[in-house]
Amino acid sequence: MKKLNKPRMSNKMTSFKLQRGMTMLEILIAVMVLSVGLLGVAGLQTTNLRNSQSAHQRTMAVLLASGMAERIRANRTLALAGGFTLAKTCASLSSTSSIQQLEQKNWIDEVRASLGSVGSTCGEVTYSAGTRTYTVIVYWDDSKALGGRADMAVRNLVSL
Repeated sequence: MKKLNKPRMSNKMTSFKLQRGMTMLEILIAVMVLSVGLLGVAGLQTTNLRNSQSAHQRTMAVLLASGMAERIRANRTLALAGGFTLAKTCASLSSTSSIQQLEQKNWIDEVRASLGSVGSTCGEVTYSAGTRTYTVIVYWDDSKALGGRADMAVRNLVSL
């Protein structure tokens, strides 16, 4: 019977066989690369949260300005007389007896509840009798967002 010769292992094969596990340096580098990646993801998540809050506030400001516009349109007779004008107001209004004052109080309370009750959260309603147009403005602080400003404002025009 003929004896079969086993093929000899090359030097490459023997070096792979001799290598066992990883060195501490390789593990340290892998952990460092992983931690830098996780820090980057955490930074992106933080920025995303700030900008999501900013988008929510902008949406609320638009809805609040539209809400006051609908209140003005609902009482056209009083609106044509300029009855819904409101100077820039940053504090809650006191209770009153007329319908437009009650609407203004409720609106300012909604603005402060939705956008924060800090001193920079304000509402304003102006009227131009010549064009029969109201301008509803909502102010708030958006400085925490990326590129945000402390004096953000949303304007809504109401034509009668």
